[in-house]
Order: sequence, then structure tokens, then C-alpha cells
Amino acid sequence: MDFDSVSPDPSVQQLDNETFKFEAGSKHGIKALMVMDDLRKRRQLCDVTICVGSKKIYAHRLVLSSFSSYFLAMFTNGMMESVEETITLKDVDGNVVELLIDFAYSGKLDITIDTVQSLLYTSSLFQLTAIQKACSDFLQRQLHPSNCLGIRSFAGTHSCTVLLQASEKFIHEHFNDVVQNEEFLLLPREELATLLSCEEINVDSEEDVYNALIAWARQDVDERQSFLAELLEQIRLPTLSPHFLVDEVEKEELIRQDIACRNLLDEAKNFHMLPDRRSKLGSQKSRPRKSTFSKLFSVCGMDSTGHPLRTVEQYNFHSGKVKYIPPLNTPRSGLGVAVLDGKLYAVGGHDGTSYLNSVECYNLTTGEWKFVAPMNQPRRYVAATALGGLLYAVGGYDGVSVLDSVEVYNPKLDQWKRVGSMSNARRHVAVGVLENKDGDSSGSGYLYAVGGHDGIIYLKTVERYDPVTNEWTCVASMGARRGGVGVAALGGCLYATGGYDGSSNLSTSERYYPDEDRWAFVAPMSVCRSGHGVGVVNGCLYALGGHDGVSYRNRVEFFDPQVGEWKTVGQMGLCKAVAGVAVSKEN
Repeated sequence: MDFDSVSPDPSVQQLDNETFKFEAGSKHGIKALMVMDDLRKRRQLCDVTICVGSKKIYAHRLVLSSFSSYFLAMFTNGMMESVEETITLKDVDGNVVELLIDFAYSGKLDITIDTVQSLLYTSSLFQLTAIQKACSDFLQRQLHPSNCLGIRSFAGTHSCTVLLQASEKFIHEHFNDVVQNEEFLLLPREELATLLSCEEINVDSEEDVYNALIAWARQDVDERQSFLAELLEQIRLPTLSPHFLVDEVEKEELIRQDIACRNLLDEAKNFHMLPDRRSKLGSQKSRPRKSTFSKLFSVCGMDSTGHPLRTVEQYNFHSGKVKYIPPLNTPRSGLGVAVLDGKLYAVGGHDGTSYLNSVECYNLTTGEWKFVAPMNQPRRYVAATALGGLLYAVGGYDGVSVLDSVEVYNPKLDQWKRVGSMSNARRHVAVGVLENKDGDSSGSGYLYAVGGHDGIIYLKTVERYDPVTNEWTCVASMGARRGGVGVAALGGCLYATGGYDGSSNLSTSERYYPDEDRWAFVAPMSVCRSGHGVGVVNGCLYALGGHDGVSYRNRVEFFDPQVGEWKTVGQMGLCKAVAGVAVSKEN
């Protein structure tokens, strides 16, 4: 080996007339280790042999002691190993020990998926903190729904606190994906109970948690039936809908066969049937998990002076408080708003001077707005929604014409493209999405364009878009003409609330039954609203903002389909209309 190739970057400093200070430089130690490594490979001056199974590793005590507190203690504390020429290590992987001893001489180590767990265990034994951290970081990057439970167990066994916390956070965040894997089905009941009781698991509803438990129990019914009730205690059954309790839980054979499970089910049903007795049920059972609480965003809009706004209000239904998040770069009224892949999109609108084709995206995690690709044409009074991983912009007004065109944005490509046009031009239109119930394998749904104004009259007509065929089809019309209508999907039905019919603002609401292709009036809102927003939170329909014919509104009211009534719940900070409204799960 050419040790002179490691040039030592020396320096000389004159201290006085008789003294020079010479420093070999930072590479002095590297050169020394290279010499020792060469001696080791030739088995020269080695004074210890590490035996692991059939493997013999020759080394120098001084080098091992300098890189590992484990070996330093072994060789300097008067232990038998301090004088023995051969040291035998048990319960460790010989190949991994050899890798670590190589590292002691070279300072280089390749960590792979095949060696990382053994490296982490052995480096922990040898008290190699830096390598432990490197292995922990490697495993954190490898976390996946199929392995995160095993990594968490490994981290707990070996007291890797950071890895343990990271894996637990991953499990909680990706709960619905984790429960689809074999690791979950093999989870011991004690660990399952802890997971099911966790407040931090990220689920769309408590149904996800219940279904996970039943899947786990079915994996080994004979063994697991006996403690199903103990685990069912961790499910917040009262937060399940009455329909789910009757149609799913009550009909589950594992529940029917266990009297303790049936008692828990009866308790949950009584919660819904006897509201006056709810106080007797523990608050933990009846309180939804944190992830099922949602936030409602009211984005931009027009204030009572007619000026477009940049502000964004966030209403937290858990706390009942409103706060302002960072404003958009551009003021916008008559914009479309939707949530897609954890990001809030603001589409088009009018800035007080120009009709906009620009689009801004808010990252709910980082709290930053940024521009993405603009639409092909400006759109004010446009409707936006997410469907099948894409963002749709429907209709609107470009300053000259009312539009029948539709554009779709692919966030992966940062690109908009035209899709099939509606049969009617529509501004002040609203859109909603219902699941495709025809057994289509695409996993998407149908987009409905509801009401609006075609440039001449206010519309009661409704069209349905199929992204598979790229075609719009007319469906049943509403009972009333509605421009500036609020639309949302709830319980497999579409709701249309308020709007303007050409002569007055409306308080009436209608519900669309897709299986029957018909609309029916439901309870009216407490006030007239047009240009308002609608969102669905925890099984209820919320309406906010808008204009009542006299003034701009900031009151929030909700419709509970189980009760069939609207109730006022609070207020937003600003009175405004033609804002964009969207709902996102809490982070």
C-alpha cells in the first residue's frame, strides 16, 4: 500500500528564534490507521483474536479500545480478556463483527437492508453510538406499512428511542395501510390493545378501527374469540353511526357469539337512542379520535365593500375556534377551492382588476402557498373539486363568455388539460362527487355540476361526468333554480343548499338520491344564502358565508341528516361571499 499517497498537509510555525512548531495535520491519524490496517491484514503485531462461531478476526487491542468503549473496558479493567490472546463472543453475527472491526481501521461501513438489524444490535453492544444512529436513520427511511410493526418491536427491544418514536409515528399516520399487512394480523393482543386505544392513529372514521379489529380476530378465531370483548372496549363504538352499528356490528358473527361484546354494542346503541343518558357513558368512548376532527377552510372571497380578499380562515370543529393561516399571494373572489393529497388548491377567480387563470397551492404541513401551473383560460365563479387523484375546474366566466369547458390538473405532472365539456355553460356553479356504484374498477366516482347561470337564466339542471368515458350526462333537475348554490356529498347523497333563483336568495335545500335519480326538498337553512360555501364534517353538512339579499353573512350552521334540522353553531371572522370552502383532516 502506498501510504505516502495520504499526504499529511503539515504546517510549521516559528514561535521564537530557537523554536519551530510542527503539526502533521488532520491526515496524520488516517495514515497511522492505514498502516495498522495493513499490518492487521498481514497478521503482524496483532495481539488479540476475536472468535465468533467459526470466524477468527485478527486485530490490535489498542485499535479496538480506541473505537469501542466495550473493548476499552474489556482490555483495561483487569478482566480475564485483558491478557487472553483469544476472545470468544457469543450471540452476535460474525460477519457483522468483522464489518465493525473493519470500520475501526478504515472508518467506512456499508449499511444494507440485510445487515442493518444485526449492525444495530452489535453496535449497541459495542457502544458505538454513531453507528447506532446511522442504522436507526437507515431503518427510519425503510419504514413501510409492511415492516413498521416489526421495526418498532426491534427498536423497543434494543432501546432505540428515536427509532421507536419514528416507527410509532409512522404506524399511527399510516394505520389503514398497516392493518392490511401480515405483521398486523400477527400482532400480540397486548400490543393490539395499545394500538387500538391510541388517540393518535390516523383514520377517516372509527369504522376503520373496528374493521381492523375484526380482521385481526378472524385470523385465528379459536384463539382470539375469548378476548375479543377486551379489545372491543378500545373501539369507540358510540362514535359509529347507528346504521353501521346495526348493519355491520350487530350482524358480525364474532360479536353475536359473545355476550360481553353484545353488551358493548347495546351500550353504543343506547348512546344514540337515549341522548339524555349520554353523560353516564365515559367521555373517552364517545369522543371521536383526533384524526376524525376536521378543519374547514374559507378561502378569499369578496367582503362587504366588494373588494376581493387574500385571507384564509380556518375553523376547527374540535376547538370551535377560528384562526387565520397565511394569505394567498393574489386576492381572489369567485374562486374554486379543493383539497387534494393533503394540499389546499385555490383556482382562478378575480383579483379586482383581472380574471385569473392562476392557481395557488397551500401545503397543510409546511404552511406555505406557492403557484402551480395556470389553467388554460381564466375562470371566475368556477367550481373545483378533487376526483381520482386529479383536480377539476368546472365552468366559470372568463370576462367575455360563460364557460362550458372543464379542465383537469395532474399534480404529478404539474399540468392542466381539457376534458369533455358540459352540455350547458355554467358560472356560479357548484360541484360534488359521489362514489361510482356500478362496480367500476377504476376506484373513482362521478362528478356532478349543479345549477349555476348560463349567461341568460339561472339553472336547475344538473349534469354528471364520468371520468372513465369522459362524458357528461344530464340527470334529474332540482326543484328550484340555483346560482351560487352550495353543494356537498354526504351519506351517498348530494345536497344543494340555498343559491339565487333570479328573483331572491334562497334558504331551501334539496337532496339528490343517485340510485333513484331524483331530488327531494329537506329542511331549509335558518337564513337565505347565495355565494356561500358548504362542507361535510363528522357526518354533518356545514354552510357558511354568503349573501342573504341584504348583507354578507359570517354565521355557520349545520344540518344533521339523522335529525333533519339545521342549527347555528358559530361564526367565522369575516362577513363575505363567493369564497372557496374546503374541508381537510387535522394534521
